[in-house]
Amino acid sequence: MSGSRRFVYVLYAITILFILSVCWLFLSNIGYTDTQSILELFSRPWFWKSVRLSLLTSSVTTIIAIVVGIPASYALSRFNIPGKTIIDILFASVIVLPASTIGLCLMVAFQYEPILKIQQALGIRIVHSMPSIIIAQLVLALAFGIKAWRAAFDDVNPRYEHVARSLGSSRMRTFWKVTLPSAKVGILAGIVLAWTRAMAEFGAVLLFSSTFRNRHETQFSHIANFLGIDRADILPVGMWMEIEGGNIEQGIAIGFVLVIITLLSVYALNKISGKGSQANKV
Repeated sequence: MSGSRRFVYVLYAITILFILSVCWLFLSNIGYTDTQSILELFSRPWFWKSVRLSLLTSSVTTIIAIVVGIPASYALSRFNIPGKTIIDILFASVIVLPASTIGLCLMVAFQYEPILKIQQALGIRIVHSMPSIIIAQLVLALAFGIKAWRAAFDDVNPRYEHVARSLGSSRMRTFWKVTLPSAKVGILAGIVLAWTRAMAEFGAVLLFSSTFRNRHETQFSHIANFLGIDRADILPVGMWMEIEGGNIEQGIAIGFVLVIITLLSVYALNKISGKGSQANKV
């Protein structure tokens, strides 16, 4: 057997081992839950409130990330901003830091005296409130989104923009008509990444927002009641609460719900990436 063939066999063996490990990771948990636990979970009102809260906060977080992150990504890609290296390091640090550390930093930052005085003047307190969920999700979702969006803009040849500008197009029109369509696949991928990261966030939300299932949201209760999300937690926090309370079966059932949501998101991301690859080949 040649060395080249042995190398290929080793690669296949490692790949198969990896696939089996991932399958075992999920399948090994099936024995710890059952159909009755899943049906019981689905019959509990707080679960559907948690689903609505998770979808709502993740969607709002993603919209804010799009509005802020795409222009920032374009600026970082195209302009010689002073301290760009430091900015890159800061964003990379947010991605690699433990989420619980982000939550702790947010808690301290929003209790910093000048910020606290602004909240007092407005009659609100962000820490441990429903809006704090979106803030905690946004920090990490925005970091992931900017990384993907900046890469998408970097892949767009600036020459196309220069040609459009030379033909009389304004910078803004060029951005909307040339740059954005050219970076469409990467932008959509960044949106999926930001939404999925927001949906899966746990550590930062738990520290910065705490839990709501056993207490009312006092400051924004009218909004929470109107949306039907009062006394609800996002799904990752709900999973943790069930396991902490000894309801292992239902905690794992919530975990499987999150797995399904994540798989659908990854499938959408792969479809988007696949279309982008085909377009590039054409």
